[in-house]
Amino acid sequence: MAHADVDHADPPRRRIRAVVLVRNRYGDILMVKPRRRHTDQKQGWRLPGGGMHVGEPIAVAAARELLRETGLRRRLSYLLMVDQVPASEGGTSAEGINFVLDGGTLDDAEAAAVTLPGTARGELSAVEWVPTGQLDELAFPYQAAQIRAAARAFEYGMRQPMFLLGELVGG
Repeated sequence: MAHADVDHADPPRRRIRAVVLVRNRYGDILMVKPRRRHTDQKQGWRLPGGGMHVGEPIAVAAARELLRETGLRRRLSYLLMVDQVPASEGGTSAEGINFVLDGGTLDDAEAAAVTLPGTARGELSAVEWVPTGQLDELAFPYQAAQIRAAARAFEYGMRQPMFLLGELVGG
């Protein structure tokens, strides 16, 4: 049965993003701060990741964006969640679909080596390890909820393997 408020004549424009949940051994979340016109705004931190190119596999897009924004090279094979973001959230005119992938847990040396690459400085102002207790302070409400849900999926072992044409990605 179709939803009464959905117009099936013209499919909606969608933003498809692949983002990555990476944790350190203390459970802190790796987050990035995009540059915005209002740089004094405290909220706006998000998971590393970005838009997918047409025809690009989800895991490839997530790994590409993670490398570009944090310098981290990770083999991404597991999905933690898919999150639909209505157009009204985040001030955009298009609804979004966010694939949240498991970037694993970094050891102390790996975590300490994470820095903002020079190539990302035009788009991002910072990369930091954020304690989960600060998510509401630093992330927009829908992003904080998304991050908490992905972290719970990780903690409860609810990772789903990623497949491409029936073959395990990175397997």
